Formats: sequence, structure tokens, C-alpha cells
Amino acid sequence: MALHPRFQPRRRGQAAVFVALCLMSLLLVVAFSTNTGIVVNDRIRMQETADLATYAVAYSEAASLNDITKKNQAIADAAQDCRTVLAHGGAPWVWPCNCTSTDPGAEIALQLCKVELDMAILDFVSTASYGRTVTPALEAGMATAKANFAGSERRTTFFDDIPGSPTAMGTYWVTWTTNFAGGGAIPSIADFQQMRDTAFNYQFMQFCGSHCAPSGLAMSPTYTLPTWFYKDDKEPDVWVAGRVAGTPAKRFLDTDYRSGGTDNGYFGASSTGGDDLLVAYAVAKPYDGSVGPSNLSGLAANGNSTPSPVYQAKGIDYPEMSMYDEYRARMAGIQDGLTGGLDPATLVMLDGIELGKSWDTSRFEH
Repeated sequence: MALHPRFQPRRRGQAAVFVALCLMSLLLVVAFSTNTGIVVNDRIRMQETADLATYAVAYSEAASLNDITKKNQAIADAAQDCRTVLAHGGAPWVWPCNCTSTDPGAEIALQLCKVELDMAILDFVSTASYGRTVTPALEAGMATAKANFAGSERRTTFFDDIPGSPTAMGTYWVTWTTNFAGGGAIPSIADFQQMRDTAFNYQFMQFCGSHCAPSGLAMSPTYTLPTWFYKDDKEPDVWVAGRVAGTPAKRFLDTDYRSGGTDNGYFGASSTGGDDLLVAYAVAKPYDGSVGPSNLSGLAANGNSTPSPVYQAKGIDYPEMSMYDEYRARMAGIQDGLTGGLDPATLVMLDGIELGKSWDTSRFEH
């Protein structure tokens, strides 16, 4: 017996509830996928920003090293000019007749040489100072980070605040001495040693008597003066590590950056720390140039051999005694064995501790 229509069960609206639940689930999946895509995209952009910013620092440092090399060549040129004057000053090969243990004209020329050397030495020291090299490089890196990822400069560091980092003031020094202006030591982009026993001499014939008759052999006074600079280690102790971290300054779905730190971050978390913090590291270095002679010994070390190899033209194998301003920048790895200062893996580890993280540095490819 069929029921009266008023007693039949109502089925209208059940499909709508099911569809609504499906749409809700689909919306959650889409939102989750979108947010995941945002995180992945931001992570890639953050790594690219770290790479670019760190490369910018290394590029600036390479330009400074090229300038430093030219200043060092100027010292070597001044030394060569001095030797030329002393060797051929008064007459072919020797200075004229004199009755003392030195020649007055040659001594005056020597004093002028010292002035020229001192000016070139002080120019080198000023150019190699931390304020002329590393400081503008760090500023270039920060500007690059800001230009490539809005807000990233808030959490960008090149570890110049960690003692022993290659970019920290006081990790490297340049110590110098001059003939008249004294000497000193200031923070620099690398450790530079100065050659202080470069020999300068001149010859003159010693004559005495009413007719300038010879009374002895040719005299050859010799002086040792401070001249050009060199690095003990030709390995890349000039390099930089960089880190970019945080949440981009943007708003999309539940990512809501606020400068005060009370934001939703990714998936509602805080971008100021915790598991929500995105972190990217990069390492770059200048390479392939040579500021000055290194690892030399004997006469070659101070340019006293004949001909004096102060610096040589760049050859296929780039001899270590060369000075050539061909520094460039290139990316390096966290695990690269870079000498000088704290190594990249150690800096990353220390930075992780500061961020409350325990990094496995072997997983960083950059």
C-alpha cells in the first residue's frame, strides 16, 4: 500500500550537502597546495637572493683586489725607477769622481726615491683598508638583497658580526712601514705582508789627490728599504658567506607579513622564528688574480736578483710571483675547503645555533 505523499521521506537537499562538503575539501586542498607552492617559490627566490647578494659582495671584493694589485704594482714600479736612477744617475754605469764613502748626488736621488716609495706604500695601505674594501662590498650585498626580494634585507647577514669570519673587521690586517712616515697596522680585506729588505745600491769611483788620481776601488753603497706587499697563502682566504631568512613582505591567502612580527606567516605561523622560518645560505669568492709575490725565497723574494723578478707577465700557469689584476667572482659551496678565517660550514653551523636550529650542513648545495 503506497504512503500518502505527506508521509514520504524528504530527500531534497542531501546532494547539496554532499557537494558542499566536497567543495570544502577541494578548497582546502587547493589552499594547501597554493600555500605549499608559495613556500616553494619563496624558498627558491630566497636562495637566488642569497646567491646574488653574496656574489655581489665577492664581485665588489674582486674589484677591490684588482685595485689593490695595481697599487702594489705602483710600488714595484717606483722601486724599479729608483734602481734605474741609482744605476745610471751621473754617468754611464757609475757616478762621477768623489772622495767620500758615498756620492752626494746619488744620496739625494735615493732620498727622492724614498719619498716616491712612501707615497706608493701609503696609497696601497689606504686602498687595502677594511673601510675601502669590505665595507662597500657588504653594502653592495645588502642593496642586492633588497632589490631582488622585498623585505629580505631584514634578515640578511654576511657574518661580519662573527669574530673570525672573513668579512669581520679584525680578521685580516695589513701591517706596513715607510721610510719617513712611520708605519702601523689596520684591518684589511686580507693579510698582507710587506717586503722590507729590498736592496738598492749605486756604484761610483772614489778618486782623491790633486789630479784626481785613483786611490781605491769602485764603491758600492747598499741600502735595504720597505717596498711591495704579498700574501703568504695564495689560497682564497678572501671569500664571503651570506644568509637570507624570514618571510617575504607580501600578502597572499594566509601569508600576511607585518613588520612588527605579529604576522600569520606561512600556514598561520610566525615568520620571526620557529619552524616557519625560511633560510637560504650562499658562499662566493674572488679568484684567479694575484696581489703580489708569494711563497718566494732568497733573492727572488725581495727582487734583488738580476734581472729582478718583482713581477712577471701572466703565463699559462700563473706563476706565484706574478702580480696580475684579473680577480673575478664565482659561487662556491658550503663544504668548500676555503682557507683563511672561519670556514663556511662552521659559520653556517654557528648561525643555525643562533637561529635555534641544528643544521646538517651537508644538505646545503650552495
